[in-house]
Amino acid sequence: MAFIYDIRANLTMLVDLLNTSGDIADGGDELTTTAKLREFAARHDFSGPLTATKSDVDETLKLRQRFAAALDSSIDAETEDEAEAGTTAVVDEINLTLIDSGSVPQLVKHDNWDWHLHATGAQASLADRVAADVALVLIDLIRSGDLDRLGRCAAEDCRAYLADFSRNRSKRFCDTGSCATRTHVAAFRARHSDTDSHD
Repeated sequence: MAFIYDIRANLTMLVDLLNTSGDIADGGDELTTTAKLREFAARHDFSGPLTATKSDVDETLKLRQRFAAALDSSIDAETEDEAEAGTTAVVDEINLTLIDSGSVPQLVKHDNWDWHLHATGAQASLADRVAADVALVLIDLIRSGDLDRLGRCAAEDCRAYLADFSRNRSKRFCDTGSCATRTHVAAFRARHSDTDSHD
């Protein structure tokens, strides 16, 4: 599937949101203050006022936790039944999020963005706008059969999430650090260590 710009941007935002968690981010949780939530929203080109309250921070942290749990059940599925149950868990969170955020979808065009869908108005709280964008991108992934585009880094010492935009769904490592390089260097050293021990 070729991802249009807003789907790609929202999927990148979702992965970034999940990776702000204290058990993933190197410096601890990255969304603990209103300033950090505003920085997150600005980094992802949110339109409308970028004001955040303590309640916005709390709601966004709960959203992150809920979707991480639901997505993990989908990512970690080993059977078709588990995958279906994981998708259902994600759908349940999407529907709850759409209700809680007061979503009223509308087409908008702003800044450098062409026509795209917003699920809430620009005056909705920042937490509701983040939540609605998370729900929208997951709706797109589920409807297109691409929920498996969300995954976890294959590096042994990393639990970061990743979005796989590759044509052949081959992305294995996250973009949060140098996991791919570290893994390949370790494998290279292990191979050469084995070779040296046989000499």
